[in-house]
Amino acid sequence: MQWLLSATLVFLINIQSIMAVELSFSWATDKELAGQFVQEKHLTALTQPFITKGHYHYSKNTGLSWKTDYPMVSEIRINSEGVSEVQPDGSLKSLTTDSQLSELLLAIFSGEPAILQQQFEIEQTENSVILLPKVAQIAQVIEKITVHLDGQVITEIILHEPAGNYTKIILTSSNPQEN
Repeated sequence: MQWLLSATLVFLINIQSIMAVELSFSWATDKELAGQFVQEKHLTALTQPFITKGHYHYSKNTGLSWKTDYPMVSEIRINSEGVSEVQPDGSLKSLTTDSQLSELLLAIFSGEPAILQQQFEIEQTENSVILLPKVAQIAQVIEKITVHLDGQVITEIILHEPAGNYTKIILTSSNPQEN
């Protein structure tokens, strides 16, 4: 379950909408977000990172679809009902029905300030935002989240784990769209 929480949170943090420099959480929840990612998982026991590539789509109505294309194909969907994995036949296999977890993850993706400020201490500079977990359950798997910005566009997210491992997500393309 700890791995699921960590992996799911990593998936959701590759976003275009956490916040603007003024902590105004610039992307409104009525926007659709889509983009591509390269995710590097750095483990202290390995010299080279494990790399995955893919794309995502977020909509307020349907939630988040996170599709990994390399090195294997998979899709995770997060909505208000929980976190599910799309099976080869198109059916959904529930990974968790924890509505609090999915609410938090969707809030991170959509830039929902009230929930983020309840769950994280937020530090920011002109070009980055650091989220420090307030909740013990999150702090067990996440030491901090560093979000690098180019203006109001997120270019890189680094998820730091307590054991020294970290995940870097590089956004190679993003495309906010009006509904």
